[in-house]
Amino acid sequence: MKNVLITGAGGFIGSHLTEQCVEAGYNVKAFVRYNSKSNYGWLEGSKYASQIEFITGDIREYDSVHHAVKGCDTVFHLAALIGIPYSYVSPIVI
Repeated sequence: MKNVLITGAGGFIGSHLTEQCVEAGYNVKAFVRYNSKSNYGWLEGSKYASQIEFITGDIREYDSVHHAVKGCDTVFHLAALIGIPYSYVSPIVI
């Protein structure tokens, strides 16, 4: 069985891809941005939640990503900023 990591899994598109991968029979790791509420975004309350390995962290932090990709055959990288205006002002530091 293929092991898949999906970054940005808590977003609209990432959550749907995550659920589709579970339905297709993949072992799925969902990388979601850590927040103090332990909320998984669009995957919160998913009927597949018990079949998903949730990893919380920050895509900009090396150790979080390094840990998440271990054992994965495929990575779908969907992590992104929701609002991008600040990236115009400071494209390096976000």
